[in-house]
Amino acid sequence: MPPSPPMTEAGALAALKGLVGWWSDSGIEVDIPPAPPPALRKAAPERRTAPAAARSAPAAPEVPAQDGRAMARSATSIVALKAAVESFDGCELKRTARNMVFARGNPDAPLMVIGEGPGQDEDREGLPFVGKAGQMLDRMLAAIGHGEDNTYITNVVFWRPPGNRKPSSDEIELCRPFVERHIALARPKLILLAGGVSTEALLGRNDGITAIRGQWSEVRVEGHSAPALPIFHPAFLLRRPQEKAKAWADLLMLAERLEELG
Repeated sequence: MPPSPPMTEAGALAALKGLVGWWSDSGIEVDIPPAPPPALRKAAPERRTAPAAARSAPAAPEVPAQDGRAMARSATSIVALKAAVESFDGCELKRTARNMVFARGNPDAPLMVIGEGPGQDEDREGLPFVGKAGQMLDRMLAAIGHGEDNTYITNVVFWRPPGNRKPSSDEIELCRPFVERHIALARPKLILLAGGVSTEALLGRNDGITAIRGQWSEVRVEGHSAPALPIFHPAFLLRRPQEKAKAWADLLMLAERLEELG
């Protein structure tokens, strides 16, 4: 005879009630406490066993943060510096950008232009100042006899900030060692700081580009110093063309100083 299946809790309770009814009919009173609600019943703990692969897998080692300053110092040429920037993973902007944007123009030029960061057009082409603001910059420089043969153009960050926002102070600081090394290797005679972001980053002044444009200062990095002139960013001039007269006055100052330096 096959064994009976184990009785369920509900079946056992029904059988007990039937037995109590039979006892009651015989004059025997039996009090059965009510069953506890399901939420209060203590279930047997479930034993879970981790897969063998999970039990034996070692903890992943921590990846040390890259030292941007050491990477920048190790570059002894602009070509090597560009390669160092391309391999640098310490700036989050790299994760959302399409291309690294390093520089364009002549690295041996007497004039170095430093802007704030790449926009959508620059991110797509991998070159700085190639969109509408870049075309404005080219026209401004051409007006004083400068083009890619005697100008070197870069930014204070090398990747496009999402949504074309301004780069944050943390992002600028992460890129700073490479920017300073860039200046030291190029050794420009003059530096044109396009906009408030690059002016604050390299001169440490945050009183606004309107207050300090057209005022000569100096950038000193790694034993090299160069006169620096803050100007309105070309993108600002596109929004406020009435300020072009001030920008033209600044460019004439720049041309005069370049002529003095030969």
